[in-house]
Amino acid sequence: MNQTTRFPTRAPVSGQPILSASEARPMLEALSPAGGVIAMITWIDGAFYRPLGALMAFPVDGDAIGSLSSGCIEGDLALHAAEVEESGEKRALLYGKGSPFVDIRLPCGSGIEVTLMPIRNPAPLRATLAQMEARREVTLALPGLPALVLRPDPRMIVLGEGPEAEGFATLAYAAGYPVTHADNLAPDDIDPRSAVVLFFHDHERELNLLSSALDSDAFWIGAQGSRTAHARRCAALRDRGLPKSAIDRIRGPIGLIPGTRDPRVLAISVLAEVIEAAR
Repeated sequence: MNQTTRFPTRAPVSGQPILSASEARPMLEALSPAGGVIAMITWIDGAFYRPLGALMAFPVDGDAIGSLSSGCIEGDLALHAAEVEESGEKRALLYGKGSPFVDIRLPCGSGIEVTLMPIRNPAPLRATLAQMEARREVTLALPGLPALVLRPDPRMIVLGEGPEAEGFATLAYAAGYPVTHADNLAPDDIDPRSAVVLFFHDHERELNLLSSALDSDAFWIGAQGSRTAHARRCAALRDRGLPKSAIDRIRGPIGLIPGTRDPRVLAISVLAEVIEAAR
């Protein structure tokens, strides 16, 4: 078990691993006080339900945080992590296809490499967490591990009233996304990972809000309404002197399910469209 195990002729990792900041945060927070061992999926052979770059943490004098499988390898990883913590040397382990650990099987039939790295100086983790708190995209670059891009979750800025606005805000919050249900917009407070979603039946009330949204860095701007309502909305904004390139940023009709009038279905439909755009 002390022996480092590698896939003999593995290809280099393709592409840069990317995780949502919310997924990585618990592991980094667990290791930031006193360090421990961080585990990362650094290679995948075949299809696997966890992404490249997925993390697990084994903090000093604490319980393991996170998971890298459906329970197949976590116990074994804990044993290796204890040895890595003691030795101070990183370890790469292959599980599944091609692995020497014949008693540990991955039901998917794939192979994964997990690299365990001792964290003796957690200062870089604390600096990364501070960047994440400010909703900045940050790259976690730890020696011996692939650079891992951590992206803020999309934030939903919801404007409007009634069951559509309430339903969307409630659903997005329940799904774990940051939500702001606002009356007005301050463009400087909207970051590039923000989506502005308007739910109004009185479309005249949208124009000032849409003008402010278009002055912001929002990656997604959309407003409830039919194709006819959207055409009128765009015409009114053109009459205000907004350029076509700005007006074309507005999505409408919104949602991946066309023509729905059920507030619940609309909420699911719009949230799916926003998340798809964020990816």
